[in-house]
Amino acid sequence: MNQGFPIPAGRQIHLPWLDGLRGIAAMWVLASHVQILSGMRDIPVLSWGGIAVDLFMLLSGFLMAHNYFLRRRAEPWDEPRTFFMFWLRRFFRIAPLYYLLLIVAIGMGAMLAEDRSSIAAIWPSTMTPLHRYLDGSVGNYLAHLSFAFGFLPDYAFRTALPDWSIGLEMQFYLVFPFLMLAFSRFGAFRASVAALAICALAWLLLPTYFQRFEMPSLIFMKLFVFMAGMWVAIARQEGPMTRSMLSAVGIIVLWALMQRHMQAGEPHLMSLFRLLMVVGMFYLMNNGTLPGSGLSGRVVREMRKLLSGRVARFLGDTSYCVYLLHLLILLPVAGALARYEAYVALPSPVRFLICLALVMPPVYLVSWVLFRTVETYGIQFGRSVVRLFSRPAVTAPGARRANT
Repeated sequence: MNQGFPIPAGRQIHLPWLDGLRGIAAMWVLASHVQILSGMRDIPVLSWGGIAVDLFMLLSGFLMAHNYFLRRRAEPWDEPRTFFMFWLRRFFRIAPLYYLLLIVAIGMGAMLAEDRSSIAAIWPSTMTPLHRYLDGSVGNYLAHLSFAFGFLPDYAFRTALPDWSIGLEMQFYLVFPFLMLAFSRFGAFRASVAALAICALAWLLLPTYFQRFEMPSLIFMKLFVFMAGMWVAIARQEGPMTRSMLSAVGIIVLWALMQRHMQAGEPHLMSLFRLLMVVGMFYLMNNGTLPGSGLSGRVVREMRKLLSGRVARFLGDTSYCVYLLHLLILLPVAGALARYEAYVALPSPVRFLICLALVMPPVYLVSWVLFRTVETYGIQFGRSVVRLFSRPAVTAPGARRANT
């Protein structure tokens, strides 16, 4: 039964194949934006950058819950100090690189707006409001430096960075400790249903507020994806995974139905793909207890190997940098290309490939440098700060970096 699934439930600290998944998600977002900015939206799945961001959220929900189970004895969640240390870790994981690129993005705003206008002059349907690039106000800086922008419709989509999801991620970190407390006190299923009900109620009571968001940067809109990832971690912790998988599938389906009731739905194919992505995540983490484990074991083993290799590790290491940085390089390149009639006259797939080939090398080169410097040093500094607030104690088995 367990052949091909050598993971004791909830025991393995570092899950290397998640590096590859993060790398795929970042490259997927990059490719989807290249499609838009080269005037091509012909490939359904590749153009779904929003679903790629959902993959990041799914992984984040899993990893936060996974690390919770690893640390819960040394860092009990009924102590406020544990909340504070969790928030410190996550802040220093996200903020240093984000703050640097935020300043760069706002500083480049006028140039990027000009490039965006050049692209929209050829393909008008790709246009976004130029105020996104031109707002260098103190209010915009404060909203983003404080990570409050995800709650504020006027600022949630107001820089050249794809940072609407960064604000969303920080909101998830804010509520995660309370979610885990609710899961442990009331049971994961009841707590999940209650959380979804609160999200739906907020949407129903404040429809105008929700409609003002250009992107789903509010936690009420995307909590269901984070929770699906948490259910994968719960499944591995409990051992038998089928019931947890059905719970996660139920969360996805229930929220899709509620969105349609609130007239905020998406194409059926995208909803189905997200559902399959969640099921695929369960099978990738399978400990041999899911239906069809005997048949899928070899496939899962090969997928884990592929997603754990050297290239996958590089893609995973650079994924956060690639996600944040890529538009700062892509927009000038795509804007320059759009000014050449010969390029515009090419078939859209050729334009896409040319733009992608020109953008990927500098994006990944700069991302690697930023990962090795700003991101890595920021995480290390964060660990030093956390140690200042940590009383001497036996280190938890998962206290070292576990897919941060």
